[in-house]
Amino acid sequence: MADANTTEVGEENVLRIMVATDNHLGYGEKDAVRGEDSFTAFEEILQLAVSEGVDMILLGGDLFHDAVPSQNSMYRCIELLRRYTFGDKPVTLEILSDQTQTFHNAINQTVNYEDPNLNIAIPVFSIHGNHDDPSGFGRLSSLDLLSSTGLVNYFGRWTDLNKLEISPLLMRKGESKLALYGLSHIHDARLARLFKDFQVTMNCPSEQQQDEDWFNLMVVHQNRADRGPKNYLPEELLPAFLHLVIWGHEHDCRIEPERNAARDFFVSQPGSSVATSLALGESIKKHVGLLEIYKTKFKLTPLPLQTVRPFVFESINLDDYAAEQCFNEGDASTKVYNFAKQRVESMLQQAKQLLTGHPKQPTVPLIRLRLQYTNELYMFNTIRFSQMFAGRVANAADVVKFEKMIKRIKSDKINVDMDAMHRAMKEENSARVEELVDRYFDEVKDKRPLKLMHSKALAEITYRIVERDDVNAADRIFKFYKEKAVEHLMDTLPDNDAIDVSLANFRLQNNHEDLLKMLDARGLKPEPAAAAALKHELDLTAAAETATRGATRGRGRGRGRAAANGTTTSRARSAATAAAETTTRSSGRQQTLLTVASKGRKAPPSYVISDDSD
Repeated sequence: MADANTTEVGEENVLRIMVATDNHLGYGEKDAVRGEDSFTAFEEILQLAVSEGVDMILLGGDLFHDAVPSQNSMYRCIELLRRYTFGDKPVTLEILSDQTQTFHNAINQTVNYEDPNLNIAIPVFSIHGNHDDPSGFGRLSSLDLLSSTGLVNYFGRWTDLNKLEISPLLMRKGESKLALYGLSHIHDARLARLFKDFQVTMNCPSEQQQDEDWFNLMVVHQNRADRGPKNYLPEELLPAFLHLVIWGHEHDCRIEPERNAARDFFVSQPGSSVATSLALGESIKKHVGLLEIYKTKFKLTPLPLQTVRPFVFESINLDDYAAEQCFNEGDASTKVYNFAKQRVESMLQQAKQLLTGHPKQPTVPLIRLRLQYTNELYMFNTIRFSQMFAGRVANAADVVKFEKMIKRIKSDKINVDMDAMHRAMKEENSARVEELVDRYFDEVKDKRPLKLMHSKALAEITYRIVERDDVNAADRIFKFYKEKAVEHLMDTLPDNDAIDVSLANFRLQNNHEDLLKMLDARGLKPEPAAAAALKHELDLTAAAETATRGATRGRGRGRGRAAANGTTTSRARSAATAAAETTTRSSGRQQTLLTVASKGRKAPPSYVISDDSD
């Protein structure tokens, strides 16, 4: 690691940055025991920024735990930012690049400390993560709200996923010049496709400035660990001119910079500041980093957080203790129960050693004992067991978790293609919910075809609900297909016998890109001319039907006076009614996709977003 010696070069030439990621404000806020954990840790980070006299704070995404944070979470965040980042301290950072490109979605399109109406002492720069990415009506992120209030400088937001162009925010302090690149969270499969198609461009400082010493710093929020093809961002895909990458999204703390030999840059993974799952990675000591930069040299000092709730994680394979504890003799469940009780008592003693003495640190620890087993006779009621420690642990409902181990088969008894097995297991482990949906419809597409929606639409619904916590995704997607189907039928006006064929053509014609355009549009209104024209056509249809209802009653295809006059109102009415009755089956439930609609709006225009399907 290149070490910047601040004592030799002078403080006025050293850029000091507080680095943190994955604060998850609002996690478990309704929990009577753990509700304050995320806010307490975030406040400590801001206090460290003040005491260390940093020039700026850099956040790596997932500032909030929910895409639509509660009023309490938003209020607490705003209150803390105003308390610790406002003040009379002068900001010594000079912005050299065109800020309209970096802050294109902000109100003033400038950094907040240049706003004459704000008194910023420590500017905060942040990208968005997968938990706080833009979603819902208007495609606004919680960071958009903080940016509009002038509390956070929101950068690194993409606007076109057909071609990703990342321009740096250029700033200077004395002799040190920083090129800050930001890449907010993108679905890993989509990002992998962009890299594969050479559609990702990272712009270096202008040619006139290339002879100067720029420190290239990038902050990303993606999977770093290999979770299967297209489910992570390999470090080797990032450009070699970078000096340091701040990696968000991964919660286990690996704050010490690690050198990538292939690209010759360093990667620092600060991890989360609050435990959002009872996993091994979350039990690692939590840190933030103090990054000091002088020209092309840097030094990153880990700062341990003192207010984090103690967390002890232990994993035990019961087969390793079976002989010693005589699990296979007598009542195995009772013996394992008593053994687990002893282990938890020992873990509680370990948790006391993690107390720092900070007045705001919670003293009731998180305890997770994972028991791996092959014999189901070892199992007992984990809920009843956990309640035994109520008041002594913060997770009194799930202290113990059983995990079944798969018995291995000796290689001399069966001939196994290990390469094929490895590929299959890797594929299975890497499968996400939306990928399982795709796989299901690939297998049953001939037996149970969808009539209106593309299978990718259902996969998109599951992704946005599970990964983004976007509870309105299903309503928006169903509404999109309803309106598009009615519009298609009004344009084609098929005969009653040809309605199914017309709807099948509609499903094939509407590719996944149109849906993504709608979902990622920034709240643009429908095209007024098209909407007015379609509404006018429907009004004429309704008027004609009223005038000819008596003549067409009981005549099957509805050939009455309107048909004699060359109109096709009956066919349009039949087509719309048939579309209203069309349904599709998903996961064994009937999901009504269309209802009789009196409007025929088109999907709002927006930027083009590529489909991540093959």
